[in-house]
Amino acid sequence: MSKRTPFRWSRADGFVAQFVLVMAIGVTLFTTVFALVWITPLLPADGSVPANTITVPSPDGAPEPAPPAVPAGPEYGIEAEQDMVITFHDPTTVQRLLLVLPGLLAQAAALLVMVNLLRIVRSLDLGDPFVPANALRLRVIALAVLAGTLLVPAAEKVGEGLLRGQALGVDGFEVSYVLIGEGGISFTMVFVSLLLLGLAEVFRRGTRMRDDVRGLV
Repeated sequence: MSKRTPFRWSRADGFVAQFVLVMAIGVTLFTTVFALVWITPLLPADGSVPANTITVPSPDGAPEPAPPAVPAGPEYGIEAEQDMVITFHDPTTVQRLLLVLPGLLAQAAALLVMVNLLRIVRSLDLGDPFVPANALRLRVIALAVLAGTLLVPAAEKVGEGLLRGQALGVDGFEVSYVLIGEGGISFTMVFVSLLLLGLAEVFRRGTRMRDDVRGLV
């Protein structure tokens, strides 16, 4: 019987992982800078990015949507949703900021995750990933995931509420926030961030115990 060899991190693995992460960081940085420039009037709103539209619930008293062309059958049902799409053809700077703010928050969280993950991969090439710096990097990754999970949906709903009020000429704004489900908080990502926090604590205690053992030898 052949002996199964354990998986070992090679230089080729490190090169591929670093190349993919660097490319992803570059693309994310480009889209972030593009979104920041789009906030200013330097770029037109129409045709440059699809961020000049929002989909929000229709106001009270709006006409009912047209019934579906195909009637519902015994095995399924069809329900027309009362949503409307608002397009800002010439948004102000504040409106542009509200339109792209959720995306900017998501990109900032993604950059934090990828930059720290890149540093962890580089430590693998050095042959000693169990260092206090990697424990801190894992904690930063976990907090970035958690912050993005909580802040991005909140910024999206608040921004949509403000923009909807401005487009309809309504004083104040109405926020329709879904805690669970599409457009709300992803409890899967919250669970992932908690797991990463636990892993970071394991790294921290493991490196401290190893340093204590080395000091005794």
